[in-house]
Amino acid sequence: MEAAVRKPLVPEPVLKHRIVIVGGGAAGITVAAELKRRDGKLDVAIVEPAETHSYQPGWTLVGAGVFTRQQTAREERSLIPSGVTWIKAAVIAFDPDNNLMRLSDGRAVGYDYLVACPGLKIDWDAIAGLNETLGHNGVCSNYRADTAEYTWRLIQDFRGGTA
Repeated sequence: MEAAVRKPLVPEPVLKHRIVIVGGGAAGITVAAELKRRDGKLDVAIVEPAETHSYQPGWTLVGAGVFTRQQTAREERSLIPSGVTWIKAAVIAFDPDNNLMRLSDGRAVGYDYLVACPGLKIDWDAIAGLNETLGHNGVCSNYRADTAEYTWRLIQDFRGGTA
């Protein structure tokens, strides 16, 4: 019996970069900036589908009334470090054996080094009824931008007792 030939998940790369960072949040942008600061000639790309960067650590301060939600949002384009390529797409498959990834738009990206900073994906539906209740009836979270401001309203309206 012949050994199975392992096919890569993606075709030959359409794009190729020395370093590819998955995720254009605070971590991915910081890594890219630090790499370019140390060696401005490095070929670095960030894969990030969102046009708006949400500074999620700031949502805690939204919940505390220090910032508004709008103050934690910026255009992603304005935060990509100079000399770093922004690939505006999501990763849908990795092929680490071949240093490749496939993007949501069908392109393939090759890399020599991969840095994974995809951020968190919270599953609000894992707790029955939570998703529908967030932002109502005193249920809030600073880990979701649309309910962080509700946290501040609840704190302002708090008149004592157990919280």
